[in-house]
Amino acid sequence: MAADPAELVERLTDWAERQPWVDWLELGGSLGRGAGDAWSDLDAGIGVTGDDLDARRDEAVRAVSTFAPVAGTLVQGWQSGSHCIVAYADGRQLSLVVAPADFRSGQPPESRALLDRTGRLATPVAAERLITTPETLREWGFLAWIAIGDAARHAVRGHRWRALRSLTEGRDLVWQLWGADHEVVYPAFGVVSVENAGLPEPPGILATHPPDLDQERLLDAAEALGRVLTELRDDHEVLAESIRRRIRDLRSHRSR
Repeated sequence: MAADPAELVERLTDWAERQPWVDWLELGGSLGRGAGDAWSDLDAGIGVTGDDLDARRDEAVRAVSTFAPVAGTLVQGWQSGSHCIVAYADGRQLSLVVAPADFRSGQPPESRALLDRTGRLATPVAAERLITTPETLREWGFLAWIAIGDAARHAVRGHRWRALRSLTEGRDLVWQLWGADHEVVYPAFGVVSVENAGLPEPPGILATHPPDLDQERLLDAAEALGRVLTELRDDHEVLAESIRRRIRDLRSHRSR
């Protein structure tokens, strides 16, 4: 039976409550949404008071490393703080953001405040802060078309894995656009947010995943991704047609 991530939540909360420099503790991810299970990772963040953020980060990592035997840790830079990953030997995983207390001025959607000494998480984050701008949507659409063209070019050159990578990049952007169209929380997370919201997949998306790495199958997948994207966005028609034409030319070149 899998080790219970809820135990980590309890231990983290107990530890944070005993540290006067921890202003708030926020639980995110599936556990924060109330949709967690025995296989959920623990996604959390703490807001730190005082000036020595790095020392507090190190103190936090030492503390959470005592919750269970540890298989490995990693500390990454993250915006104005740090992102600390602790993988426990029993398979559980903690993703802990350590940030200045004033990083938060409200509680993000799909999260839960486990500690809030000064009320920084008392007010939900305003919905307008989560809206994807038209400029961002245009950028995602543009980059998706570029990825489709790259996938076709790599396929014909025999760079099968690079073609697959480009297909994946383009598909990820399509998931982001689909999520934005359906007004999901955090559309930039793409398929993660779409599946969390219980939404259907974009029509035709399955055909964008080639059954193998044959050149013809990769080109078919690139064309399929273009069709899905065309249904979602119409603001890059000149670019879209140039990519479609390029794929036709690449097919013709390959058949010679």
